[in-house]
Formats: sequence, C-alpha cells, structure tokens
Amino acid sequence: MQNFLTFGVRHRTLTALIIALVTIVCGMGLGKLRVDTSFDSLISDSDPTKIIYEKIKDEFGSDNTTIIYVRSANLWTEERIGALENMHFALEDLPFVERVDSLFNVRSIRDRNGMIDSSTVLDGVPFDDEEMQQARDNALYSPLIVGNFISKNGNVTAINVSITKDPNDPDFDRHAYRAIEDAISPYRAAFDEVFQVGPPRVNQDTETNLFDDLALLVPLSLGVLTATILVFLRSAFAPIIPMITSTISLVWAFGLMGYFGIPVNILSAMVPSLVIVIGSTEDTHMLAGYLGGLQHSDKDAPAREKRRLATLFLIRHLGLPLILTSVTTTLGFAANGMADISLVRDFAFAASVAIAGNGIITLMLVPLMLSLFGPLRSRLHKTATDKDTTSKPDDHDIHGPVALVLKFCRAAAGKPRMVIGITVPVLLIFGLFAFQTKVSNDPIAAFKSHHPLVQDVNKLADTLSGMEIFYINLESPQPNAFKKSENLQKLADIKHYIINDGRFDNALSFADHLSLVNREFHGGDPAMMVVPDSEQLVDQYLLFFQRSDLESYVSHDFQRANIVVRHNIHNSHDLKQAVADLAAKASAIAGPNIRVNLVGQNLMINNAAEDLIKAQVQSVALLLAVIFVMMSLVYTSTIGGILSLVPNIIPIVIVFGIMGMFDIPLNPGTATVAVIAIGIAIDDTIHLLSSYAQESRQTVDRLEAVRRTVSGQAIPAISTSVALTAGFIVLLWSNFTILAQFGGLSAIAMITALIADLVITPVLLSYVRLVGLYEILSLKVGQDLINNSLLFKDMSRYQIRKAILLSEVVEFKKGDRLVDQGSIGRDMYFILSGSASVSLERDGHTTTLATLKEGSVLGELGFVHEQERTANVDALSNGEMLLFNADTVRRNMRLYPHIAAKLNLNIARILGARLAETSSRLSDYHREKGT
Repeated sequence: MQNFLTFGVRHRTLTALIIALVTIVCGMGLGKLRVDTSFDSLISDSDPTKIIYEKIKDEFGSDNTTIIYVRSANLWTEERIGALENMHFALEDLPFVERVDSLFNVRSIRDRNGMIDSSTVLDGVPFDDEEMQQARDNALYSPLIVGNFISKNGNVTAINVSITKDPNDPDFDRHAYRAIEDAISPYRAAFDEVFQVGPPRVNQDTETNLFDDLALLVPLSLGVLTATILVFLRSAFAPIIPMITSTISLVWAFGLMGYFGIPVNILSAMVPSLVIVIGSTEDTHMLAGYLGGLQHSDKDAPAREKRRLATLFLIRHLGLPLILTSVTTTLGFAANGMADISLVRDFAFAASVAIAGNGIITLMLVPLMLSLFGPLRSRLHKTATDKDTTSKPDDHDIHGPVALVLKFCRAAAGKPRMVIGITVPVLLIFGLFAFQTKVSNDPIAAFKSHHPLVQDVNKLADTLSGMEIFYINLESPQPNAFKKSENLQKLADIKHYIINDGRFDNALSFADHLSLVNREFHGGDPAMMVVPDSEQLVDQYLLFFQRSDLESYVSHDFQRANIVVRHNIHNSHDLKQAVADLAAKASAIAGPNIRVNLVGQNLMINNAAEDLIKAQVQSVALLLAVIFVMMSLVYTSTIGGILSLVPNIIPIVIVFGIMGMFDIPLNPGTATVAVIAIGIAIDDTIHLLSSYAQESRQTVDRLEAVRRTVSGQAIPAISTSVALTAGFIVLLWSNFTILAQFGGLSAIAMITALIADLVITPVLLSYVRLVGLYEILSLKVGQDLINNSLLFKDMSRYQIRKAILLSEVVEFKKGDRLVDQGSIGRDMYFILSGSASVSLERDGHTTTLATLKEGSVLGELGFVHEQERTANVDALSNGEMLLFNADTVRRNMRLYPHIAAKLNLNIARILGARLAETSSRLSDYHREKGT
C-alpha cells in the first residue's frame, strides 16, 4: 500500500504521464456525450404494466399528448379562427404527429327543431357573424367539448396533438418541441396567449434548465469551495489542488459516460458540484496532514527536503484512511445503481466513477504536487515563538474559526451523559417523523412553483383540464360487449365516480358519446343524458359518428372500451392513493367478467416512486453492511464496525425525520441523500477512528487519546464539513426543486454528521480501545523474541501483535530507573529492546539479583495483585518496553476475550515459574544452611 501511496513522489514524471494520457483518452469521449431528459428514464424497467400499456396504446392511440393552449379575450373572430385553423393544419403536417384534435374535427351533436345535427364544431372559418355565433354556441353546448377543447367562458381553446415517439432518436423530444414551436409561432401574434404543454415541452425545459444549472452551480461551487478552504486552511495554495483534481476527474467520468453511451440527466447536473466539493475533502485532509508534517520537520532543512518529509508524514499517517474513505464514498454513490429507474442508475454511474477517479487522482497527484510546490509554513498552528517548543501539540496550538468550533465540541463531549441524554430522545422524535415520509416521482414536481412551465400547466388545468392523461381500459370476453346497455352503464358509473370524487379533472368514454346522442334525441333534456337502453338504439346512434370519432374510446369489435382520464395531480403519493381508490371502484363496478386495467405513462412514472423506497432501503442496507464488515476487519473487532456506523446512521434519521416533518417527498433527488450522506460522512469517521487507534498507542489514558484525536482531526473535519455544507447549499439555487431539496437535506446531513463525529463519537470512543489491522500487520516484532517469550506462548503472530498494540510503548535510556523498590503499581513490563538490571536495596547495601534482556517480563506479580515492588529495575542501555497496566488491559481485552485468555494463562505460567524458581532457591538456601 505504501508503494502505491508514495508512487507519485517516487515517480513524478511517470505519474504525470499516466494521468495526462488517461485524461486525453477520456476527453475524446466527451464528444459522444448526450443528454436524456425523457420521461422514459423515470419509469421502472420492471413495471408489470408496461407490456399492457404498450398493447393498449397501439390500439387506442398514444397518451403522449401535447396540448396547445390558445387564449384570446375575443376568440371568435374571423382572423383568429382562421389562424387557429392554419395552426391545426400545420400541426397535422408534422411527421411525428399521430392525430390532431381541435374544434375543427371534434363532433358536435345537437337537436335542431326535431332534427339531429351531427357535424364538427368548426367546418372551416365561418362566413359571417351569425355562423360564428352558432359555432361558439355549439362548442359551449356540448359537455364532451367544454373542459376538453373550450373553456366555460369560450375564451380559451385547446388543440390536442397525439405524438408517436421515435425510439431511435435520443433527441426526439427536443426536435418535437422545436417543430411544434415552429408550427404555432407564425400565429402567436393573433392571440393573447399561446403555449404548448406536454412531454416535449417538459423535456426541453428540463434540458435548458439543466445547462443553466451547470453554468451557475459549477462556478458557484468553485467560489464557495475556494472561500471555505482559504478561511480554514489559510493557504493560497490550498484551493488549487481540488480545482485540478476535480477537473481531471470530471473529464474521466463524463468521457467514460460518452464511451459507454450513458446520458447526462437531471441528476447528473449536480455531479460537477458534488465532485468539486466532495473531492476536496480528501485534498483538505491531505493538505492538513502535510501542514502538520511541517510542524515535525527540521526548520533548518532545505525546502525540498521539508516538502518531501512533510509529504511522507501525511502518507504515513493518512494512507489507510484515504483509501478507505475513497472506497466508502464511491460505494455511497454506486449503491444507487440498484434502482430500477434509469435516471438514478445513470447518476450512480456518473457520480461513482467521478468520485473513484477523484480518489485515484488525489492519491497519485496530490503527493506529487505537495512534494514539488507545497507551502513551507503552516498558518494553522502557532509557531515555536508562540508556545513552549517542548510541549506536545494540542488544541491550544489551533487558532482561528476551528478553535471556536472545537471549544464548543470539546465542552459538549466532556459531558457524556448529557450528550447521550439529548441524542436518544432527539433520534426517537425524528425517527417517528421519518415514517411519515412520502414519495414523488412526477417530472412537473421537479420544477419550482414559479417556473413558467408549472404556471402554464396549472393555467391549463384551471381553465380546461389537466395535461396528465391515463386510460381505464375495460375488456370483456363477450362479442359486442360494449354495445350492451348494462356494460355501457358500467362505463357511465365509473365516469360518475370520477367526477364526484373530485380529484381528477375530466373523463371521456364511449358511453358519453352515446349519452349525448340520447339526450339530443329527447330534445336536449339533461335528464336523458344517459346510455341507450337497447343494442338497437346503440347501432342507431353509431350512425351519427365516424370511426375516427370513437377509435380512442372503443375497439372495432366492441369488446374493449377505453375511458380517457385527465388530471393535474403532480404529487405521486396523492396520485397513487387516488388511482388505487379508482382502480378498486372501477373493478367493483365492472364486475368479475370484465378485466380492468389502469395504464398510462404518468402512472408508470408514479409507480416507480415506490421503487425509490425499495432501492433506498436496499442501498442503505448494502452500504451499511459493507462499511460494518470493512471497518470490523480494519479494526479487528465488531466494535470498530459498530462505532463507524453510529455517527453515520444519525444523519439519516435526522434527514428523514425532517422530510416527514416538513412534507418533503422522497423523489429521485432526495432518494440519493441517505447513501451519499453515509458515503461522505464516513470520511471523517474513518479519520477519527484511525487517529484514535494511533493515539491509543501513545497513551493508555483513553480520555487523553480521545482529546488528542479530536484536536488532531478538528481542522480537516470541520473545514471539510463546512465546505461540504456550503457546497450543498449552493444547490438551493438550482432551477429544479428536487436538486434544491437534495442540497438542503445533504447540508443538514453534513452538519449533523460533524456534530456526531466530534461530539457523540468521542463519547463512544472513550469506552473502547481500537487496533488497526494495518498496524498489526506492519508492526515489526523479532521472531526470536516471540519464540522465546513465555508471555506470548501459544499465540499466533497476529495475536501477539494485537496484544502488543493494546499496550503502551515506553522508551527508556541508559541509567533510567524503571521500577522503584517499595512503590505500589499494577504495571507489568515486557522488554522489546535493550537490557536492565534487577537489584535489591537492604541495610544500605545493593545486591544485583538478575539482568533482564529482550523478551524478559517484570512486574507480573503487581499486575495480578497490587502490592509493593520488591526490587529496583534500572536500564543498562537505551531501549523500549511494553507497559501493560492491569486496569487498562482488563478494559481493552473485553473486546478480545480469546487473546485475553491466552495472555492471562501465560502470566499464570510466568508466576508459576517464578514461584517454582523461588521455591528451588529457598530449598537450596536451607540445604546449604543445614550443611
């Protein structure tokens, strides 16, 4: 691992060439990058209704409908009706248009003096005012036309354009939108207001706003990042590093997307901002480690040597945490790839590749840059003239904004009962609200309420009916089933429920058309707006229609009927409930012999909202499991795995609690918050745990180790968390609601994670002792020392190293008094290197009892039972020894009972050997005295 981490320092030219070559190759893929804002990316691949939907769409026509809204205070004039007719024909000429419905081809059926008049509302432009008024009256008279093609006041009309999408054209929606705009633009001046709403408009506005977001958010993120890093790290060099690494990683990510045909979508728009901000966290940790290394270097050393040593210092202390955090952050994004929605999957690929690339670039390039151009002075720490140079670094060495935050965090962490007493009820409260979180997957809901598209959609719904369309399809096995009165009545009853329910705007069916004819056959009596009571009447009434009038509502064999429902519900939770109620009612009305299917593109989009919850749970569970296993292995204990999860579960509970509390839905944007928050927040947690494991090697006092850990990690933890928070807050300026919500919730998650890491985690750490796997494997212990020591008898090298790392290493110099005769202590010592003499002072005389060498154990009796030391121990040379404090070992070994059992057995063996040796000496003494 060290070879990889130091590769950039050891092979600077080769490293630069590798990165440059990969960047050039990936850069060539940027030209193949495409944008996808279609509704298809919001539909689950596993939706069971997709096949049924395609079949119904082929028979009854597409629900992909664009509505042209036309308003004029005086609509019914020759000039405006002429412009409206030309607009209708221009739209019909478009190659992708399946059909156009407007006042020029919708049928008006009306009784006129005992005669039934069946004709289109407008058959060309009326010749005079009388014909114009008659056409207006016909439009406003028909209940099938009002609310669909004409407003109640007659000032607004609609042209419905059914579109057949070309699946081979990835830019179809953009082309369709522009073609429709070109068709209606020449006639726009004739009216007060003309606009189109429908999938092409939604996708076009999404794409336009996506690029607007990129143009705004990327420089804004860079500015926020630069300002934050300058404030906290106080180095002009600091912002340069993340700018370079993030730019290169974005080229890698988007270039690979181009090669693999993965499009940019609405979520991908935030990838540059995420990479800039998230990628800077490791850069900040590395720079903070480098600046810390400068404090340990010789101030008189040459500049090149100071940079090299400081770089090696950061690699030595941050190598493993840097790799772990890169892996976990990448996993946090990649876990979203489990979603069935391609929008989320494509985002997961883009983000995870970008973050993984950023990690590789950071680990290879940053050490190279620091070793060549790194600053030579740290403004984060007080200089030697400001403090006692003999003192150890602590939180008093830190000044600036970090010191203020650290002061608060340390004060809170000093009251563990209060911290736990506040944390538990807060989590319970937010956890309860979390269960109230709803889901939403509607594309219109992605826009902010003041967006022109949202305003136009609502305007259409207020004056006519909503733009959203779905079908209620009924199928009977009987021939001519929907010529029978009882089945037509079922259609009418379903329509009656829809209108009375009030949640949907309008509905049209075959029964409505026949009921209208029946009413007119009875002199326009509203009470006779009912279905005909015989099949003969149905056949008679059908004569008033052409097949094109009914092809959207009934099949040619009359075995299948279609109810077209329009609505303006853009909340997936509300729509799901309304559709579920409607489906149940429609099935009950239809009876067991008629199969009912509710299908539509917007319903499939709504159904995918449920997959968001499923994917979110799976992603979070997978990521937490991976982190738990990985951290348990790294710290050789399940306690390490649990500790790594606690500060990362807390932000999730808080975020989902806030979503439930403030009715923020789980949508494609907010659905990614949890796993991304875990992937990012684990960064500081890993650095904290790694630092604590290192500090625990320097002192047996856990509280002191925790204090040093928090002080040492304060600068990178606080600075990166603030930078992340600021970076996510930038997303509040996005044109999309889902991205703004994602940014706000992620910012809250970052602050919560920081509090958890600097307040809650230290409280938990104070109760445990961690040993890193890498420390165990890299610890150098002589084989002879292991084989010859009774203390480690029957223990594997791994167990021996772990036991050693759970102790405290104490250095001694020649002449040092290691143990005082008559003192009381519970410490046992194991000599790693050097030698010492054991002597007894009695009556002013000193008697040397033994000489201790490497592998010798002393103080084992005091370790087992507190008592006075019976002899002095003095160092004969420089060396190191392990200090095993009885109370500390007892606490630490609770996590490793198997090692504790072997260690205690070996201590008993040593005591037994000592006792046997003492007994032998006493026997020899008495024997000599007796002779």
